[in-house]
Amino acid sequence: KSELPLISEILERYLETKGHGKAELFFVHAKRNIGYVISAIGDKSLDLYSKQDAVEFRNWLIKRGLQSSSIQRIFSSVKAILNFAINEFGYGFSNAFTGVYIAPDEEKEKRRSLAPDELSRLSVACRRENDGLRHLLAMLLDTGMRLTEAAGLHVSDIHLEHEFPYVEVHPNKARRLKTANSKRIIPLVGDSLWAAQQVTATQQGYCFPRYARDGYCNGNSASAALGKWMKNYCEAGATVHGIRHAFRDRLRAVEAPVDLIDQLGGWSTKSVGIMYGDGYTLERATGVLLRILTHHPA
Repeated sequence: KSELPLISEILERYLETKGHGKAELFFVHAKRNIGYVISAIGDKSLDLYSKQDAVEFRNWLIKRGLQSSSIQRIFSSVKAILNFAINEFGYGFSNAFTGVYIAPDEEKEKRRSLAPDELSRLSVACRRENDGLRHLLAMLLDTGMRLTEAAGLHVSDIHLEHEFPYVEVHPNKARRLKTANSKRIIPLVGDSLWAAQQVTATQQGYCFPRYARDGYCNGNSASAALGKWMKNYCEAGATVHGIRHAFRDRLRAVEAPVDLIDQLGGWSTKSVGIMYGDGYTLERATGVLLRILTHHPA
């Protein structure tokens, strides 16, 4: 027996304390993961969970058919919640869920870049269907944004009145960004400029309210919908993220400087020297993106 709180009670304290300003998915994931623990090995006081319990929990997740990467994320969430309680209350025992072995996933096939003809077919189809989902995909085509970056855009992030129209990618109430480098400005050209024009003419808050609102951005749902639709126009193995891979390849093809490529895509830089200065001007970046629109691979 124990006088310490149950893990379900700790979850409530964790969400109350650390949930301020967090997106809705923060609460969904924490509740789901602790729910898994309770279903697998019971709702116990924190000091009554043993290493064998944690191993049993891992095996329970494996039997449910989860991939190792998903199990790793679940364990990371559970460990964070228990560590919060151990530190918050000054408990003198270790986290039983730490150090449990989780076998790595088998190496997956690398996601490929979309081919130029696939991008062309998607461009034509987006303009023909001309609705919110297609505007979202078109926004990706010539900006190289990550899907959640685009899905969480607010109309105020789009600046069409500028001499060189651009979109501003920064954290907001719908979603955070993946890395510090992800905060950036991207010129709007081609299909992405067209999409921005359609969105600003029809929306007043978030650009894609089907997928984003304050405290919520459902990139997974957008990915599923777009992936299903793309099968009509792309070869096997095409993914939404393949548009981002293609964006980098297209910039390479016009011999854009590597640091400009990293700046546009929000990729982490490889050189300390790149961190100095203010980066490339909007005019210069626009010129490079206009070149990828007219470049035709041999």
